[in-house]
Amino acid sequence: MYIGVKPPRVAAVLLLPLALTACGGETAAAPSVRPTTSATPLDQSTCPDTGVALWVGEVSAAMGLRSMSVELYNCGERDHVLKGYPQIRLLGADREPIKVAVGHGSSSVATVDSYDRPPRRVTLKPGQVASAGILWRNLVTEDPQRAVTAEYLEIAPLPGRPADRLPGVGIDLGTTRKVGVGPWEKVRQAGTSGPRPGTGQVPGERVPLKPAERLVGELAARKIYPALERLRTQGGFTADSVRAALLGLGFSADTTSAQSVGSSQAVTFAAYPGRNACVSGMLQTTRLTTKVEGVRAEGGCANT
Repeated sequence: MYIGVKPPRVAAVLLLPLALTACGGETAAAPSVRPTTSATPLDQSTCPDTGVALWVGEVSAAMGLRSMSVELYNCGERDHVLKGYPQIRLLGADREPIKVAVGHGSSSVATVDSYDRPPRRVTLKPGQVASAGILWRNLVTEDPQRAVTAEYLEIAPLPGRPADRLPGVGIDLGTTRKVGVGPWEKVRQAGTSGPRPGTGQVPGERVPLKPAERLVGELAARKIYPALERLRTQGGFTADSVRAALLGLGFSADTTSAQSVGSSQAVTFAAYPGRNACVSGMLQTTRLTTKVEGVRAEGGCANT
């Protein structure tokens, strides 16, 4: 495990197959380990009882128009069939529902062809991934005090299926309160997950995360978020208290990092839960952000 030290480059990492990568993170560190390349599902002690896992990608923004992908990973042992649209509900930081008009396709928000395709039957075999999109505008057309941001997303794969609550989504609706949802589609490059800024083969780039590895990071992030959100609401947090919270969750001292940012009350943090996944983010008085990404190609979670 390397904390604040740049580990030696591991040549084996350069032999990884091309896959998708999550985005860069805050200052932290993690072991120099070779990512696993197995596409087999996780064991059932890690996979949720439903046999599927859900997570969201980062927000893409352009001139007030926002989009976010939602991925469903079949981590179980049987096929899962989808046809239609995920069912969503948005909640504020207080976990209270936000009144939002949710429509299928993009017509209620903008014209985006990928959202307006007719839904098709999608059969996911174990280890495969499906994706859907969420579309909204951050516009303030009335009293700015009425602008809202959803910090939690409740999502069910289909109406009637069990819903999952995803924290820290940051859906900034402004005052429009309209959301469009695209249909489920199978991810073409099965066995990969997340955005794709690089190959993970060049020093400084992140190693691509396969869905099973991404799930390990997402489960860790779900443990971290409520613990650090509690610190945020109590106020007066420090790098030491953030580090203590991470240790209290079962992470070891050599797999965590926390550092104060300038003179403001803000702390960047990171934790390494294993399987080549890094969980990093920033705790501020106004908001907590977390993200899941792969280790660096040369090993570790730290940015240089």
